[in-house]
Amino acid sequence: MFQIGHQKVTCLIVTAFLLKIGLQFYLDDTKQIVDVDQPTSKSANNVINERYQIFESYFRDSLSDIDPPFKRILFWNDVYGSKDYGIGIGRDAMKKSGCPVWQCETSDNRSDVMEYDAVVFHLRTWTINDLPERRSQNQRYVLWSLESAAWFADTIRMTNFFNWTMTYRWDSDIVGPYGYIVPTGDVALHPSEDEMKFYLSKPTPVNYAKGKTKMAAWFVSNCNSASSRNEMVKILRKYIDVDVYGNCETLKCPKADTVNDSSEDCRQMAANKYKFYLSLENSLCRDYITEKFFGMMHHPIIPIVFSLHEDHELIAPTHSFINAAKFENMNKLADYLIMLDNNDTLYNEYFWWKPHFQVRDSPKYTSKGMCHLCAALHNTTMPRKFYPSMTDWWEKEMCIISPQIA
Repeated sequence: MFQIGHQKVTCLIVTAFLLKIGLQFYLDDTKQIVDVDQPTSKSANNVINERYQIFESYFRDSLSDIDPPFKRILFWNDVYGSKDYGIGIGRDAMKKSGCPVWQCETSDNRSDVMEYDAVVFHLRTWTINDLPERRSQNQRYVLWSLESAAWFADTIRMTNFFNWTMTYRWDSDIVGPYGYIVPTGDVALHPSEDEMKFYLSKPTPVNYAKGKTKMAAWFVSNCNSASSRNEMVKILRKYIDVDVYGNCETLKCPKADTVNDSSEDCRQMAANKYKFYLSLENSLCRDYITEKFFGMMHHPIIPIVFSLHEDHELIAPTHSFINAAKFENMNKLADYLIMLDNNDTLYNEYFWWKPHFQVRDSPKYTSKGMCHLCAALHNTTMPRKFYPSMTDWWEKEMCIISPQIA
């Protein structure tokens, strides 16, 4: 088990998969850990279907007016040195991004702040010393963030400041996730146990293990984190080979000038050479799943995550990744990976889902959150409301900081 402050994440020891009976667990030295509160396939499917309905509804946004007046959106502060917020600046920015409701003009010009319908603030660069001097009662102040709640923000000073939230979290007023995974047919994201036995019994069209000569890779540019991922990798390397690329060590991806998780060439290189990829986030916060995971789900490689909130289990197909937090310690995880490395059939079972699902993480999909802001401004039924305590909403019970790794 993993010690987290005074809390313990307690796991039940279960087993890896037998070749002949798919999901039948067995007891040996490679025991896999499953949380006692892991959602059932039925409850998980209900939750994920609700999420699909929320985000897919953004694609169906429409206006009743044939020629509606444009709404104006002001991007107040910088986002990583830019003010385009991933959508662009101008009267045609929404239209160019394929927004179903595009009649909004985006701008970074603060000179006429009172004339805007919405003012969007990047949470991480928000400061009490740089705010509009006046505020129209008809405006919507919008909190925007793709960063996790683990990093400091002056939320105490945001009392009754924001009307709407627009983040990766699924309980935001406007949802903007890094990605999501949807079925392309009738196969449920979380099949029943009997259904999984059937799917795993069917051979994959290709041998995904063929030609791979290395065990595990990790691309990392930020050598500091609040997730204990560096400590996890350090311990794991005692038992198996893990090649670390990027700023924290000397290995560099040969197909890119800079090594980062968003480099498609580097992802493809890893998928060609390695059997496993460490999709480790810099913080462990509810709903915080980034391109480190979704980007690798496109490729023939098994992602290894460290998740304590059941978020990956909820949003990804059953048996499509490995959660390191489900193992008693890194030694047990290494034993399981070695077992998969030595058995192509068991390794290939982790790709059963490929023909049945689509990973949606391109701007075509992720930009729809900003598109929906435009539609919401045209919707007179959307409540203005205020967040009396942004600290309560954004921070409390959302993150687990620096868990101890065994």
